[in-house]
Amino acid sequence: MKLWKAFAISLLAAACSSERGNGPATVEVDGVVFQRMSVETFPNLNHNRGGHFTLCLKGEPTVFAGHTDGFVMEKTAEYFKDGKWVEIPMLYPHDFGFAVKLPDGKVMLGGGAAENFGIGQSWGVEIYDPETHSFTSPGILNRKRIEASATAFDNGKVIVSGNWYADDDIEEYVPGKGFSLVKQVTVQRSFPFILQSDSSQAIIFSSTGVRGDSLGGQVDRLYGEPFEVPLLEDWRMMTSSGTYNSNGNFIGDYTYLIHVKRKTDGQDAVMKVAGEHFSILDMEQPIPEDGIGGEKIYWGNKIRINRKKRNAVLLGFDSCHRYYLAQINYDATLDGGKASLELFYAETPANVTIADESWDMMEDGRIILAGGVSFNEDTLSLATTNFKTNSIVYVFSTQPEESSNSPWLWVLSGFLVVGGCIFLAYRLLSKKSPEEEEKDIAEEAKKSRQELQEQVSKLIEEKQLFRKKDIRISDIASELATNRTYISLIVNSSLGTSFSDLINNYRIEYAQKLMTDHPEMSHTDVAEESGFSSRTSFLRTFKAKTGMSPTEWKLSRRD
Repeated sequence: MKLWKAFAISLLAAACSSERGNGPATVEVDGVVFQRMSVETFPNLNHNRGGHFTLCLKGEPTVFAGHTDGFVMEKTAEYFKDGKWVEIPMLYPHDFGFAVKLPDGKVMLGGGAAENFGIGQSWGVEIYDPETHSFTSPGILNRKRIEASATAFDNGKVIVSGNWYADDDIEEYVPGKGFSLVKQVTVQRSFPFILQSDSSQAIIFSSTGVRGDSLGGQVDRLYGEPFEVPLLEDWRMMTSSGTYNSNGNFIGDYTYLIHVKRKTDGQDAVMKVAGEHFSILDMEQPIPEDGIGGEKIYWGNKIRINRKKRNAVLLGFDSCHRYYLAQINYDATLDGGKASLELFYAETPANVTIADESWDMMEDGRIILAGGVSFNEDTLSLATTNFKTNSIVYVFSTQPEESSNSPWLWVLSGFLVVGGCIFLAYRLLSKKSPEEEEKDIAEEAKKSRQELQEQVSKLIEEKQLFRKKDIRISDIASELATNRTYISLIVNSSLGTSFSDLINNYRIEYAQKLMTDHPEMSHTDVAEESGFSSRTSFLRTFKAKTGMSPTEWKLSRRD
């Protein structure tokens, strides 16, 4: 009786697991696959908001300032804790101002409109402490600003630039000393990108001038002369609120990702800025223009980076109240490969679409969209939409690795059900203690992981797959006739590294053998033979892995 009861429970558990959405369903449109992501509705904000900032700070989603219905400025903030939004007063409204995360975890907010309806510029600056949920003033800006941006250096210095219908320049904030002018700009900009390009330098650029005029490819340096980037003549950077700066789109080594549109046809893409080098990210497939029902996807302006998972996220929506998420897996591009693209969609619970940049990435990777202006496909002008704001809060989650639509997962579920029954029967007949049985199960699971891990290592080593410049984790999965996500989990959990790092370890080991056996080989040839995309990539990776340059390593072998 107990066995049949356990069998029924195991079947029910498997069925419910699938119904709860262990994975999203997939929809294919003209060869483009969209996976369904989950969406939940949090409690509404205390106030309708637009033109505000949403930041996740110490595990608490927090919204700042902006304006409410009627385009009236709002001078409060709210943070989400214990299932509700807690309201706190601010010093200034900062409607269309800037917000920048500081190295100590606090947030600096500055500038914004001086009056309702987004009119004028303001001086005010304040710093928010998420530990005490309080605001203090560090002084005022050197120039009144609206639609400005800011970025923070590790030493606490903050660089500010940008304006709207007023003069622009570059100023800096030094803790304890306040704000001061650094230099004039060669081109006046609104919502510029301010990206740290080395330990003491930053670059400033934008596609939009202070009166909405279209700008070309001129880039200002914080220190030194400006320079031209021809690529910016063909692509338009999608500027956003002042939270879109190097804090949000930094992927490492003074390298950043920016959402851009081609000026000729409006094609969405991603631009990579590494130091002072600009390029368009090479992707396996383009970012789609059309959604599930053929409706146009309005991709939002900003990108957020999940550095733990090595991907970038772009959020969009259509006129049928669907939201879309483009997840750009950029890790392979750091070694000369192509970025892969995963696409998700969600039907929203409420019949309301928020057309705003008021979203951020939570610590667990979920996306929270809190408030914003209402979207109307027939009335896209901000002058109209800014008068109608929302307090709705959506939270999106992808979790693609748990797809119930994936055949291998259904097979796995079947094995689990059958295996569960066998285990229960065995337990009834076995004289082993529960502790002994649990130990046996754990050992079997460990053995299975080890076997697959050995298969992965053996395949890479015997076929020298690491020497392929464009090797992908999907190639390994295909060779072993399994799922790429399962291989990724094995690599991450069992080997304790990323797939990219695993391949680079093999490449460095092979390169060391080449340099030992053939000391006359050039670094370029060694890089080529070992699978690196370039000599530069080889030198950078070798230094990171060994702590020495290839030349230094060869010299150390002679000692």
